Amino acid sequence: MNDKQQYFIRQLSAKKGELAAKITDLHFNENPELDKKYGEQGREKCREDAIYHLNYLIEALQIESPELFYHYLEWAWHMLDARNIPIDDLVNNISYIKEVISREFAEDEVEMALSYLESGAEHLENLEPEIESYLLPDQPLSHEAKQYLNYLLKGKRDQAARLIDKLVDKGTAIEDIYEHIFQATQYEVGFLWQRNEITVAHEHYCTAATQLIMSRLYPQIFSGEKNGLKLIACSVASELHEIGIRMVSDFFEMDGWDTYYMGSNMPEDHLLQSLREHDANMLAISVTLPIHINRVESIIRNVRDKPEFRDLRIMAGGYPFGIIPGLTEKVGADATALNARQAILKANEMVN
Repeated sequence: MNDKQQYFIRQLSAKKGELAAKITDLHFNENPELDKKYGEQGREKCREDAIYHLNYLIEALQIESPELFYHYLEWAWHMLDARNIPIDDLVNNISYIKEVISREFAEDEVEMALSYLESGAEHLENLEPEIESYLLPDQPLSHEAKQYLNYLLKGKRDQAARLIDKLVDKGTAIEDIYEHIFQATQYEVGFLWQRNEITVAHEHYCTAATQLIMSRLYPQIFSGEKNGLKLIACSVASELHEIGIRMVSDFFEMDGWDTYYMGSNMPEDHLLQSLREHDANMLAISVTLPIHINRVESIIRNVRDKPEFRDLRIMAGGYPFGIIPGLTEKVGADATALNARQAILKANEMVN
């Protein structure tokens, strides 16, 4: 990426509020029926959506990944479709973004952005059918996972907890419960929200209940022998999705590592202090929202700049690493993993 493109990205980020307002005005001026249908509230929602589109475009440009923008548009399409919002609204908004930034910036500055927007619109026209469910009959513990989720969606946390207790009493491995029940149902909850079948309140309740039920398993998780290895695990600043990295940390604990789970929204200076204090062998960083990828890169760069951490291994993971080719190298991590079991295997290979 040349200096002119980098300057354009900084300007695009600085002016996105102003640009979103112009995009919204253009959208409503070109489609006057929208004012009657949605009114001022609709205009405000359109402006918020335009900012969201710009945020993902900016992040995709920063890491030179059109795939990131494609996946965002695909997610947005399915989310809007489930709410009976026509696909044309999204396609039109992309065209208005192109028109506004073409007016506001020089032609040689916007070339890459226009390419991403045009190819993104083409991607929308060739979408593959979405998955039907993350809870498939041929998966291990699929019946129990469906039952567990059903309890949570009905607000029956105690019954969900008792279901897990019974599985543990029968000798079901905690790792299997984590992967095939906790992880699978969290994916399903996000999918159900995207399809507009549950509310944000349902989503938050299911996550909070699962975190509480996980904590009830800690006497077993923290009772094993230790191997002398130490892990620091966290999510990046402004990232509120933490259950995934918490599961990964628990897998390391069950494998014999001493783990220091720092939670979500971890400030960089406190993270560096913790790495020093605990003399960690491995740093695991999680990110769920692609618009926070730059923060992963920032953390890794700051850690790499300190000679005292030259032997520290860094693993980065989360949703974006499964959809963006080469992202591990782009952010400067040593490795990534698609799930907790894979993370353990890769971590042990690197430190041993």
